[in-house]
Amino acid sequence: MHHKQHGRRALSLVLAVVALVAGCSSSQQPSSSQQPSSSPAGQPAPKASDLAGPVRTTPLLHWTGSWKAPFKGPAADEPFPPDTQITADLRALGNGDVFGTITIDGATADVLVLDDKTQFVRADADYWRAVPHIPVPERDLAGTWVAEQDHLLYGLDLPRLAPQRVAEDLAGIATPATTGTAAPPMPVVPADQDQPSNPPIAYPPPDGVPAGAPHLDLVRMHPSAAGAVRNGAYWFSPDAPHRLVGYSGVDLLTAYEPSEGAAARLTVRAGTAEEAKDAYADLAAHLRGIPRTVTVNALVHLDEELSKVTPCAPGVCGPVAVGVRLRNNFDDLTISEKITITLYGSGSFVPERIKDKVGTCRISVERVAPGKSVRERCTVNDPRILRMQAKEKYVWFRAEADAAVTAVTRPSGAEKLARELP
Repeated sequence: MHHKQHGRRALSLVLAVVALVAGCSSSQQPSSSQQPSSSPAGQPAPKASDLAGPVRTTPLLHWTGSWKAPFKGPAADEPFPPDTQITADLRALGNGDVFGTITIDGATADVLVLDDKTQFVRADADYWRAVPHIPVPERDLAGTWVAEQDHLLYGLDLPRLAPQRVAEDLAGIATPATTGTAAPPMPVVPADQDQPSNPPIAYPPPDGVPAGAPHLDLVRMHPSAAGAVRNGAYWFSPDAPHRLVGYSGVDLLTAYEPSEGAAARLTVRAGTAEEAKDAYADLAAHLRGIPRTVTVNALVHLDEELSKVTPCAPGVCGPVAVGVRLRNNFDDLTISEKITITLYGSGSFVPERIKDKVGTCRISVERVAPGKSVRERCTVNDPRILRMQAKEKYVWFRAEADAAVTAVTRPSGAEKLARELP
């Protein structure tokens, strides 16, 4: 009896060990679609921090690629067609500057993005017809350097292509590099915040990057909408030391709600110190060709203050003068405008009832400097004023102003920027 019990315990132990080994083997086996990458010597998958270091010290990243992204078109509330193709050939430097060419449906522009905020553009008339700009004829902008105020214009966050910014992205990724096509993991969000409303997408590698290359998935919650998930993948060469070779995804796009198929697909090559030196020289040459004063592509307006308009009575009706005070509240912009004053009249002094148009007049102001103000007078001389007075005897007026920007300029500071380059 004793020997039988001992045999059963031994058999149970053997079965338990077999089951445990089988269970461990099943739980640790990578999926066929996504596996941790490893070096030829069987080393573990590289960590994000290991890959971020070399990128941070890279003097130059040369990016090429394309994307389709929604961004505002010539009308303020109309996007470009969803199939608008944008291509880029850009050099991103260690000091954070990014420059090169952007092409929108065949129209190419030289683009300089400096200190994360200053942006200069030089392009032909076809380009200016394709993008929103101040109401200056395209021919007047063609071939000249223009300061672009809208840093989201191209649908891609260009400063994030600089080595330091890419390294920041990589260093913030918690998971190791992987291979394959499985979707990235869902982001972990505290219970008191909006939970993810859509899963991350597995983006294919950009052109020229092998399908089995390791990649790091950058997955973020995006403020575009409650629970929205944005993600992208940084791709690396298959063999150690795993150099950065590409990016695919939507996390670099600036559109709040990217349309379907709007992912960026970019390849990148790390440049040498000598190539970075040549790139800085090219950038300096561009900057020295920018005039001291440049047109600014910004739809801004002077502040307007209309004076009270004197009512008219029998014997004193005639031309009506409207006083206008215009002030430029911008720190560095000089603004020119044409302003149309529309005068309304009524036999009632209640503002809501003063809605019969009685005439217009126009004011043109040139080059109002930053912080300065001007006073102008606009006189409406229209027979409708006398006809209204004959009918109503006493006439009260209300004026409205409609301003059209004709020019916005500012100092370029290009010479100083060129001197400050490494």
